[in-house]
Amino acid sequence: MQTLDKVSIKQAVAGILFSTLITGCAEWNSHPVVAEQNFGHAVNNMIKNQTLYPEHGQNDNPTLGLDGQKAQGVIRAYREGASERLDDAKQGATFDATNVGN
Repeated sequence: MQTLDKVSIKQAVAGILFSTLITGCAEWNSHPVVAEQNFGHAVNNMIKNQTLYPEHGQNDNPTLGLDGQKAQGVIRAYREGASERLDDAKQGATFDATNVGN
């Protein structure tokens, strides 16, 4: 008959604990969760509730009334006006300290 040494006893106990742990975790996620069936519905409902005119997404007709050349002119004027304001901002603000505290 062979005697068991301390190392083999520790290995046997560790093996039993490991197999018990694996067996206990086997049934942990075997049943479907109800939340998985409704996954994503909250986001879709939020988007639907925040859409002002949901029927406009179904319209395939293009928007009429704005000529391409006119639109290009509007965009050019907008950008030129923005660049002028940007140039003014880069020059810095002037501060008059004579009226402070009056």
